[in-house]
Amino acid sequence: MRRLRFTNPVSTDTLFIMINNFNSYERHYARMSNKLPDWDAAENNPKEYACTKPWIPYRIDAQILDFGCGWGQQLLSLWCAGYRNIEGVELVKEQAEKAIMCAKGKVSIACMDGREYLSDKSNAYDLIILNDVFEHIPTTESMGLLALLNTALRPGGTLVIRVPNMANIFAAYSRYLDITHVAGYTEYSLMQILGQAGFVDHRLVLPVWKIEWRHWCPWIPWRGMNARGRLDYLLHKFLYWLRGHTKPTCFGHNVEIYSHKPEVGERE
Repeated sequence: MRRLRFTNPVSTDTLFIMINNFNSYERHYARMSNKLPDWDAAENNPKEYACTKPWIPYRIDAQILDFGCGWGQQLLSLWCAGYRNIEGVELVKEQAEKAIMCAKGKVSIACMDGREYLSDKSNAYDLIILNDVFEHIPTTESMGLLALLNTALRPGGTLVIRVPNMANIFAAYSRYLDITHVAGYTEYSLMQILGQAGFVDHRLVLPVWKIEWRHWCPWIPWRGMNARGRLDYLLHKFLYWLRGHTKPTCFGHNVEIYSHKPEVGERE
């Protein structure tokens, strides 16, 4: 195995363990109710599939990388939003093959460790997305990965991280749902490690509640949620009221945050 070239490189033993743990991962991935992206349906109705996240770039020609793209759902969503300079990289061979098959050549998808993929790229991207990836990285390797991502981003570029939310009451279930999960984060620990890695302006992606006429109190924070969502919200609010301080902002099963590489001359 050739030596990987990136800041604070992952050891050969660690990489071997990671790859071994991802054997037959596609079956587990499907078992978790993940669906193959339907590029044909998306082409017929792109607005329905288009990404509307607050972190999407203003420039339609932005260079974007989906780090750990899985079957390519995020790539499809970005494509439907009009972005064309998008790439994916996926460690698991079976996952990458499915993503390539579904995309039919519309986007570039590489099958390799994302850290190796970025090892010779500097100031290359305006946006890098890590959906459900960071929890698979050992904490001993996380700062090295963030340093690599920082280098790969252009000044002012955006990094997006989504991980299982350890502030949720079902955090233990999310943490141990997958044997390849080796780390857990809350919004606060994510901000902490991102700040240590030199990223600035951390922002959470929070649910956008719908205002519906049948709700007699449209100002309440859980407006537009179904009964299960209201109960979940109120239960978390009560439990963290009992705790007393340092309450989370996000109660969902996942926490999603985006941060930025400082502009040239901007203080970290």
